[in-house]
Amino acid sequence: MLNILVSILTNRILWGFLGATALAAVIWMIGPLFSIADIRPLESVQNRIIGVLVIFLIWIHAHLVPRIYRAWLNRRLMDNLNAAQPEQSKGDGAPLNNADQILAERFDEAAEILKKAHFNGSSQRGAQWTQRFSNQYLYQLPWYVIIGAPGSGKTTALMNSGLQFPLADRFGKTALRGIGGTRNCDWWFTNEAVLLDTAGRYTTQESEQTQDAGEWLRFIELLRKYRRRQPINGVIITISVSDLLTQTPEASRQQAVNLRQRLQELHEQLGIRFPVYVLVTKADLLKGFRSYFASFDKTQRDQIWGFTFPWERSKQADFDLMGAFMQEFTLLQQRLDAGLPDTLLQERDTKTRAESFLFPQEFAALRPLLADYLSTVFARSNFETEFSPRGIYLASGTQEGLPFDRVMGELNRALSLPVNNADGDSWDSVSKEAPIPAGKGQSFFIKDLLQNVIFREAGIAGQNRWWELRSHAIIWSGYAALLTLLVVFGTLWLISYGRNNSYLDEVQAKIPGVAQQSKTLQGHSQQDLFDLLPLLNSLANLPASAAFDVNDPPLTRRMGLYRGDDISNASQALYQKSLQQLLLPAVTQRITTWLRNDNGSDAEYSYEALKAYQMLYQPKHYDGKFLHSWVMLNLRRNLPQNVTQAQLSQLERHLAQLLEPQIQSSPYAKEEALIGRHQALIKQNPLSTRVYGRLKRLLEHDESLQPVSLTTLVGPQSELAFSRKSGKSISDGVPGLYTPDGYWNSFNGRIDGVADALHKDDVWVLGMNAPQEDKQQTDNAVRQLYMRDFIANWDGFLADIQLNNSADLAQRINTIRLISSSNSPLRKLVINLGKVLIIARTTENEEEQEPSLQNGNSSTRTLETLFGNNDNAPIATAGAQTPEQLVTDHYTPIIELAKPLEKGSKTIVFDDFLRQVDDLYRYLTAVQDAANSGMTAPGNDAISRLQASAGRLPKELQGMFSSMAVGASSDTQRRDLENIRKRISVEVGSFCRQAIAGRYPLVRSASNDVTPDDLARMFAPGTGLMDTFFRDNLTNKVDTTQQRWRFTPGIDGKTLPGSEGLLRPFQQAQSIRDAFFANGTATPSYRVTVRTVRMDNTILNLTLDVDGQQLRYSHGPQAVQLVSWPGPGGTNQVRMQLGLTNGTTSTLVTNGSWALNRFFDRARITPGGNLSRQATFTVDGHQVTLEFVPNSIRNPFQLPGFVCP
Repeated sequence: MLNILVSILTNRILWGFLGATALAAVIWMIGPLFSIADIRPLESVQNRIIGVLVIFLIWIHAHLVPRIYRAWLNRRLMDNLNAAQPEQSKGDGAPLNNADQILAERFDEAAEILKKAHFNGSSQRGAQWTQRFSNQYLYQLPWYVIIGAPGSGKTTALMNSGLQFPLADRFGKTALRGIGGTRNCDWWFTNEAVLLDTAGRYTTQESEQTQDAGEWLRFIELLRKYRRRQPINGVIITISVSDLLTQTPEASRQQAVNLRQRLQELHEQLGIRFPVYVLVTKADLLKGFRSYFASFDKTQRDQIWGFTFPWERSKQADFDLMGAFMQEFTLLQQRLDAGLPDTLLQERDTKTRAESFLFPQEFAALRPLLADYLSTVFARSNFETEFSPRGIYLASGTQEGLPFDRVMGELNRALSLPVNNADGDSWDSVSKEAPIPAGKGQSFFIKDLLQNVIFREAGIAGQNRWWELRSHAIIWSGYAALLTLLVVFGTLWLISYGRNNSYLDEVQAKIPGVAQQSKTLQGHSQQDLFDLLPLLNSLANLPASAAFDVNDPPLTRRMGLYRGDDISNASQALYQKSLQQLLLPAVTQRITTWLRNDNGSDAEYSYEALKAYQMLYQPKHYDGKFLHSWVMLNLRRNLPQNVTQAQLSQLERHLAQLLEPQIQSSPYAKEEALIGRHQALIKQNPLSTRVYGRLKRLLEHDESLQPVSLTTLVGPQSELAFSRKSGKSISDGVPGLYTPDGYWNSFNGRIDGVADALHKDDVWVLGMNAPQEDKQQTDNAVRQLYMRDFIANWDGFLADIQLNNSADLAQRINTIRLISSSNSPLRKLVINLGKVLIIARTTENEEEQEPSLQNGNSSTRTLETLFGNNDNAPIATAGAQTPEQLVTDHYTPIIELAKPLEKGSKTIVFDDFLRQVDDLYRYLTAVQDAANSGMTAPGNDAISRLQASAGRLPKELQGMFSSMAVGASSDTQRRDLENIRKRISVEVGSFCRQAIAGRYPLVRSASNDVTPDDLARMFAPGTGLMDTFFRDNLTNKVDTTQQRWRFTPGIDGKTLPGSEGLLRPFQQAQSIRDAFFANGTATPSYRVTVRTVRMDNTILNLTLDVDGQQLRYSHGPQAVQLVSWPGPGGTNQVRMQLGLTNGTTSTLVTNGSWALNRFFDRARITPGGNLSRQATFTVDGHQVTLEFVPNSIRNPFQLPGFVCP
């Protein structure tokens, strides 16, 4: 009992737990007293709980978690052993005999106990208690794998090793070692190590190679799975003396190769290096073994017989294994020789002395066989991992069987002595003497080898490198995490301390400014609301910081040191006090002042102002949200220019803090006279007007009432066909209030509710107990007002709709094609208008209406909504018809267009108009095709018919159809004009620019002449290019009756801008044609009457020869001559000769096709009477004046400036 108590009291887990508990108690009890600069981080219960949890988590991580993990791993390992035994038995393919069945049952029972077993060597009564705190779990003991050929003595050596097996007292040695050799794998549990005695078939894999190899690999996998860091601490390979002496060299070498392969597989699968101990078993089969060692006591028998190689030296590449083996083996032989005299002296029996004498020689004979065997097992290769034996040891587990006498066999062969082979055995194999008695053997040279060499060297085996790295990484990561947490929390605490000090300094710095602002406001009885903003903002923002959000401080400002909450609470109390003492009186004054100045022009707004005033004196009717909304609305209506939106938002927040959380009362006395005056003003307005005004303002901005627009009426195609004249978006439209749904589902059901709510308010706002109007009268008047606004809204919307403008004919064709299609957006518009413009419906189809508004003045309906606009209008006089029928009658023309021609038919009245639009589409398509092919546009009356049909449509649609007709007319003209321009350029312009442009006589300053033939080709009547093109393409399109020719106007009475420029060359061509082709000739010609007017006195006579036509004059009666050009002479020359008084002559000559024109260009022309012109010629300083009169009103000598088309 005392040992149990001592073991418990000295256990580190217990003292660790007590230490953690004590520290937790200190934190819990003394923590609140701990402070730094008046800051107590452990004052709050939450912080202390966190501190205690952190301490216990550290203790659990350091002590309990590793122990729990090791216990779990040990239990899982033994579970696997328990489950693996039956599977291995099944895998043998042979039925279990009785002994195997007993072994399996005892193994199961042992495995169940081993799950809870601890190997600490304790045999005291209190061991079961002390074992609970032991770290020496099963898997922590060193593990050794024993491999060797079948019958090599592995199990016998372990069973007679003299080691302590903790479970032997319960199960006996037989239960753990099996019966008749190891079937699969025996687990030998000692206090120092776990020995895994594998079946010999795992090593040789001769009988069932596939099955044996599979079981061997599964065994290795088991080791790797449950001992990841260091699966094994070493390998013991057993080599039987019997196999060395009896097997052929080939069989012995094959056995060594198998052992080598098993070592390689262990290394490759486990991934570690391990020591290999070579145990040569059954040494007692050497002749003379028992005789030589017969005198050994137990201590001598437990000692080591063999040699151990230096560990570091054996791992080097140049280590000579065979040389070291020969040297050490020779030393063992010499030791036997040195002990022989003492052995012979102690032995009296002659035979025994003889056997003892031969034993060193028998031992020496074993050397070559063992050397050859080891050289194969530990052969060096560049392709495999090299192994060197840690040591080579000889042992005998028991002395059974016939000894071998190899020395005598060799001697008989050397002397050629006869051999008695009657029994089939040779001297090479066994001794002919009696075998050693079974059951009386003793173990030799095993115990110290295992305990003092192999088990003590458990640490030299290598470890799984990756497992080690991962394990160390996890451990150090844990330490690093703890250290990081400590550093982080310490750093955060220091940062929090510094930042909270800075925060307190920041708040302290604001206080003088707040005090100064408060002092400034003192002594002013009349305060403007915006004058209070600086002080109120400062108080509201007193706890605020520019560095962080005081309502959500970061971690670097908390850590138990945050003082923002205390500052916020103190500043909030001061802020609320200022609201009560400063802002509330200012609000009351503002409402009172507005009422005093109100003239009653806006009865609805006056009513709400009086309601706000009354609330401040009637707490039971107080509504903070309403009061807040009214003040803000009043501010927005009378906002000073110097007030910004930011200031307005700030004041709104202060008003919300003042008015909404609790009921407020006016600090001033109630003015009954002011109330009475406004009650009288408001009572002058009918209740119906106030009811409709409130309904309108409540519902106009109700999001549940979707507005009706072109998008909703027509759909996605609306953007392709329509636009708004005002420039508004097509998604803007009529408010949802003014639709059948808005009327029946919202407006209609709320009339009574709003009327009742207003009447209820009137009781305490206006002091009225009875309503002003009869309920039915009020209902009808409200509906009349609604219908008036319904018609106004829809009239304005419909008048603002137009078809999209088209930039050219192609775009207009696309628009008209869309409008005339089967999915026409214009048709959709008409159909849907026919639905939304019918507001009347029969009583049996009326649906259950929405319940009346419970509170028409609910605070949730803000005054901003109520007073979005201020339209008020007088009530329209109602006729005998219902209010709803007024709308239907007003829009009957549109409604009729949407009706089907026959009941159940999909064709509507409007489709007849759409067919005319389709005819227009076909005509415009033909015009476009003609223009594209360069042909003249076809004639058609589609445009005029559509224009005529527009007059039969309602005024809302007339503009659309008229715009289609006008646009089509303009586009047709424009396209036709473009086509004409192109054709003129090709058919006329090209020749004109080559033969006419820039030539005389059309350009008087030109030096090159137009040939008469080219002029005729260009301007000849009937055949000339200009006349032909005009006759074929422009005759029916041009108005030539005007001074300036123009194209015939379209249906809108307008001509296309720029068209005059196209007709100007043709009008000029007409003048040229009249001048040169007046007689209808095919060649250009003209006639001119020439008359002499005067000539200088120095001239005796004048002779004018115009291509053979002569005019003579000598200061007498005026000479007159009618000349033609070209003349009959064919000379193309004009000559004027002057006979002078000095006997000389002066001559003026012009030549060419236009010589007469050039002749008159040499003169100075002055106007005469009517068509005449006077030409004064100066020839060598002598002047002659001639008068010429063209035979046409078109003067061939003054042609218009012609520009080629």
